[in-house]
Amino acid sequence: MGVDRYSGLPFVARFRWNVGKTMEKFYRSFAEKKILAARCEKCGYTVVPPRQICPKCYSTISEENLVELSGKGVVESLTEVAFKLDGKGGYIWLEKPELLAAIRLEGASSTIFARVEGEAKVGSEVEPVWAEKIEGKPSDLISFKVVE
Repeated sequence: MGVDRYSGLPFVARFRWNVGKTMEKFYRSFAEKKILAARCEKCGYTVVPPRQICPKCYSTISEENLVELSGKGVVESLTEVAFKLDGKGGYIWLEKPELLAAIRLEGASSTIFARVEGEAKVGSEVEPVWAEKIEGKPSDLISFKVVE
């Protein structure tokens, strides 16, 4: 009796991980229903979620170069997903498939991946859907919805 490639071996990892100052500011900005990006002073590339190193020219991006985006954007690509991760290393099958999209927010050079509500297609304009109870956490940004 062996272990097949897909079931794998049980794996437990215990560690502490800090998202860093930049990502912490990104998530805390959700408390005010804001989405922050980092704009590179050297080349002008604007990345969301913000990073401390520009993915285009590899320059350091300081915290002073965090910019607020409107939250509105355009779907660049999308796919249908049938399950979601459970946060414990497993997954949960969805009752109904959902759309996951690469969204280019206004003012951003990069895309952000998020769930999309409505009849989305490539080119659809979208805006954020925020949780009713805002806590400054990743779960505050529930999804994006198609702008009618």
